Amino acid sequence: MIRPDLHLHTTASDGIFDAEEIARLVQRANVTMFSVTDHDTLDALPEAADAAYDRGLAFLPGVEVSTEGDDEVHILGYGVRYDDEVLLSCFRQAAEDRKNRILGMADKLKALGMALPIEDILAHAGSSLGRPHLARAMMERGYVDSVQQAFEQYLGKGKPAYFPRTTMTAAQAVSLLRDRRAVPVLAHPGLIHWPLERLMPMLKVWQEAGLKGIEVYHPANQGNYPYWDRLARQRGLLVTGGSDFHDGTSSHGQIGETADIWPHACDDAWALFRAVNKHA
Repeated sequence: MIRPDLHLHTTASDGIFDAEEIARLVQRANVTMFSVTDHDTLDALPEAADAAYDRGLAFLPGVEVSTEGDDEVHILGYGVRYDDEVLLSCFRQAAEDRKNRILGMADKLKALGMALPIEDILAHAGSSLGRPHLARAMMERGYVDSVQQAFEQYLGKGKPAYFPRTTMTAAQAVSLLRDRRAVPVLAHPGLIHWPLERLMPMLKVWQEAGLKGIEVYHPANQGNYPYWDRLARQRGLLVTGGSDFHDGTSSHGQIGETADIWPHACDDAWALFRAVNKHA
């Protein structure tokens, strides 16, 4: 029986545990199949694969691609190759864009009387620098009491230190992953703050571009699991799920928690595994 968690983050992006520790926590949570899906980086995948092998766990290499700028639509890609130079080049550019964005936000914070040396920010970051790293540096300096406060008062969209992001479109990300023989899946639709009359037509566009699944069982979709499950299956899309674990204290989930409310987790995880093998 498979007990999956297909959405986990490490220190390679904005998690606080490295891949070895994530595998240990996965095993402790009685999860038997997992995927590391860091933001716009493949750096943790070799270590995660080795750690999974050492513990007898099934592992799917993954990535979470940021798209649609400030609208923040994320596309998960399963079955990515660690050494795919096209993806690596794309993510190197994304990392440079992220760094410039965070430095711009740091400048705004400085103007607000909250100076943060770049060393403080980079101390928290792997290869995928993001706002959580900035928030943690703010906490260390005593400017805020929590990551949530940093976002709500300063770093969230429309807040004083916010700096807009530039990314590819979701359709471009889906096509990129499809062309690299990965399986593209729409991440946490509950975090896409679009009205359904906008989202549904775009879902059709993304499916035409090669989208293969929807992450139905994610904490942000709580209360709407039946809706997204039915929609995915009616459209012939894979159903996936994961905790989106970052640090154990954020608004994301705890490792393994979505497996407990995912009715067909074993069958759905196998379907994704077969799709990955087929595309590879």
